[in-house]
Amino acid sequence: MAALARFVAVFLGGLVAAAAIGKLVPHVQWITARFDVSLAASGFIVSAVMLPGVLCGPFLGLAVDRFGAKRVAIIGLTLEAVASFALGQAESFTALAALRVAEGFGYSLAIVAGTVLVIDGSTERRRSLALALWSAFAPVGFALGQWLAGGVQSDDPLPSIGNGHAVALLCVALLIALVSPRDRAAGRTVSRALFFAALKHAPALRTALSFGCATALLLGAVALAPLVLASASGLSIAETARLTALAALPGILGRFISGWMLGVAARPIVLFLAASVAGSLFLVGALAGVLPFPAALACFAGFQICIGALPGIMSAMLPQVAPSPGQLGTVTGLANQMITTGNLLAPPLILGVYAFGGAGSAIATLLAGVVLSVLLVSSIDVYRKPLAARARS
Repeated sequence: MAALARFVAVFLGGLVAAAAIGKLVPHVQWITARFDVSLAASGFIVSAVMLPGVLCGPFLGLAVDRFGAKRVAIIGLTLEAVASFALGQAESFTALAALRVAEGFGYSLAIVAGTVLVIDGSTERRRSLALALWSAFAPVGFALGQWLAGGVQSDDPLPSIGNGHAVALLCVALLIALVSPRDRAAGRTVSRALFFAALKHAPALRTALSFGCATALLLGAVALAPLVLASASGLSIAETARLTALAALPGILGRFISGWMLGVAARPIVLFLAASVAGSLFLVGALAGVLPFPAALACFAGFQICIGALPGIMSAMLPQVAPSPGQLGTVTGLANQMITTGNLLAPPLILGVYAFGGAGSAIATLLAGVVLSVLLVSSIDVYRKPLAARARS
């Protein structure tokens, strides 16, 4: 029961932290008018939360290895809360951008530390399921932040959004402080050699790259689907986007199913290949333009479920690909770096390909991403043996 309480506390922390990504999306037009900037600049304000993870992921993971996951998670959530509270006082676009980057530092610290907390707080038997479920915090938190912030209607929404989010962040930080055990690794020295060895460790590096590729696929498809399916739906692009966003939510099921199957006896590589093939078929069915809209929407949900299983599998494999438990934070930070990079680059890349080459080229690019993700992990030995068998040996 205590383990479940700890997992719930950490998952809520990830959920609330990830709300930062989506909380300004409904107010991009307001930011454009308020600070007299371009729509592209306002879009940067939304994605600026990703920058610290892109630039500093492994170093943030090193902080977890050095100071302990619980301490770093609390520091990260608190930093994010302070920056969120200050959003309402931003008087310039530069100040707003700086605060969003500060939020990003807090977010990335909390997420890397949260992954290690989930690993430390789960048994070998339950770990794969716990990590797969944990990986769902990002899409759910993003959607939750966007949905709640969309309900704020005022001449200046930043104070209400920032203050409300800050209070929620401090509450989950307090919850983690109360229910998580003391860090066993706090105060441990991590040498420069061990740090760089973790970054160059082939299984860890390949898994991190594949992780970033898989999350980029999911986000790129979400960005592309409304444009491709709008004519078939008979609705506007905005209305179609709402429906495709709802169809993307079942992707969380893929993470749950993958975690459960890995905990039973499935070989990670077999599950990875099966999900990739099925996801590719669903993607073609969704976006090729040959099916009526309801069927295409169902195929899009199938794509999200299947490809959504890939991050679940790789989350469960992080403890297996780390060179040692003392380098787990660094490896998790490396994975976070690749994930945030993929999330940052995928929408403009896929939409750019669509603008120049049409739907066929965009679909081919997504399918190439699936192939690349598979190739990156297919040569890693630890993916060939079931987690359950490794736990017994």
